[in-house]
Amino acid sequence: MDDLITYMGYEWVQAEDGVITIGINDDGLEEFSEVASANLPSEGEEVSGDEVCGELETDQGPMNIYSPVKGKIVEVNEAVMENPNLILEDCYGDGWLIRVEADRQEDVDRLARAGSSDDEDDERESDLQEDEEG
Repeated sequence: MDDLITYMGYEWVQAEDGVITIGINDDGLEEFSEVASANLPSEGEEVSGDEVCGELETDQGPMNIYSPVKGKIVEVNEAVMENPNLILEDCYGDGWLIRVEADRQEDVDRLARAGSSDDEDDERESDLQEDEEG
């Protein structure tokens, strides 16, 4: 799990060949005993960096899903759509949510650099935000 990057405090992201896989980490799932449904974007849909692109309905209320990069959804985990509790059972394996092909390789590189540093999550997110705006 060394190549996983924490994003928004409760998501994990993994960058591979310009594609970002997004899931929920153990910290994000700590308070839930059930995930009732997953409302995820469709394949081919465009998403914006640092904006809500989906939602999980849990026994504790809704949880927003964010994409760390601007890009296009290239894969949605259909198994999670059919059985959302798969997220609780195997959050780092079969319970991943979506895969986003980043519009810009620089965003993927920046995400990888942020994951390898010891900065706080908030600093990483603000750095990503600043670079996206500028």
